[in-house]
Amino acid sequence: MSAHQTCDVIVIGAGAGGLSTAYQLAARGQNVVVLERRALASGSTQMAAGLLGQWRSQPEATRMLQDSIQLLLEMQREYGRELFYQTGSVRLAETPERVDELRYHVNCAEQAGLEVERLDANRLASLVPYIAQDDVLEAYFCPSDGYLEPPELAEMYIALARRAGVDFYEDCPAKELLLSNDKVQGVATERGNFFAPVIVNASGAWAHLVAQLARTPLATAAVGHYYVTLKPHPEVPVSPDHAALRDRHLRLYARPCQGGLRFGMYEAEPRLYDMKQLPANADIANLPVEPDHPAIVRLLDVARQRFPFLRNELPLTAATGIMTFTPDNHTLLGQIPGVGGLYHCAGLCGHGIAQSPILGKILADLILSGECDYDLESLRADRFADWDGVTSREQIEAACFQTYADNYGKADLPGNGA
Repeated sequence: MSAHQTCDVIVIGAGAGGLSTAYQLAARGQNVVVLERRALASGSTQMAAGLLGQWRSQPEATRMLQDSIQLLLEMQREYGRELFYQTGSVRLAETPERVDELRYHVNCAEQAGLEVERLDANRLASLVPYIAQDDVLEAYFCPSDGYLEPPELAEMYIALARRAGVDFYEDCPAKELLLSNDKVQGVATERGNFFAPVIVNASGAWAHLVAQLARTPLATAAVGHYYVTLKPHPEVPVSPDHAALRDRHLRLYARPCQGGLRFGMYEAEPRLYDMKQLPANADIANLPVEPDHPAIVRLLDVARQRFPFLRNELPLTAATGIMTFTPDNHTLLGQIPGVGGLYHCAGLCGHGIAQSPILGKILADLILSGECDYDLESLRADRFADWDGVTSREQIEAACFQTYADNYGKADLPGNGA
């Protein structure tokens, strides 16, 4: 038996959340093993859009993301390479209701101490010259937001974690969680058993299936998501220094991408994935998508309303991935009563890249001391035990489907249920 098969903490899943957690624990002296079903970071992280935004409709959530950005900057320095393009981000409002929503978000940001600037037409044009703005009623800019390339973030986490002593096992899916007296003891895999008193379930779209190995329900569902990357071209007026963009009314987001533009949208009719039905060797990074897929056609139609330079002849690539949503659009973090030592980092709701630095720190704090610096009430992993109508797998999937559809689609205002 290898010495590496007994450790302090086992992390299941090598996406951004799991990698960040493994690094934070190892940096504090823990012996950590990461088990990944395929290649490292080959899941949702590989296909993420890469926007890092901080302002949310709750001041505490905004504060967490502010700290997440600061942690990322610190890790960059340790890594010795800059990944984060801190170009800021712009948010638009085109209807009176969206103006109310934007002002509400601005108020929450200011409560958290986040700098936000209202823009006039000239300032807006200087930050995002690639957009049409004739229909914009109000716009705001957060200068400390930005973007990065998610595979590069994963590479940084992996390098830092390896320096700290983390052991990685690829092509090593969890087959069974080993339990004794309602506490985790380890993980059984085809490559042998790994033993630890603490297990972190950070397995992304498969998280609810891993939780089921411990007879624990987890309220997450896998939702398909599409985006397009426009390659550099003389007719594409985008530079890496331009701000990222969010247009909730059009369900649209965008950011510079290596001299081109990456943009996507939250559809009203997303695709749900049954992760049990995917092949055992499935890679989210390699899910096929055709350029004439209805979701891509809709995305391009919407994008042309905001990006007037878009033409079919421009060089672009379409991509699809899987996001993991919860019924209330908030992450599941921590333990669920009934199984001691099993922690969850799941249901990141499309914000895994931005959240990952702080989620790793929070989980390390919870595992090592039982407390952290934030109010986690809205992120409790067991919070849906008290919800009516989200107990069966069918109910959970229906609720997550609607949450995704309402994300951007419904104005995020108090009492709106968004």
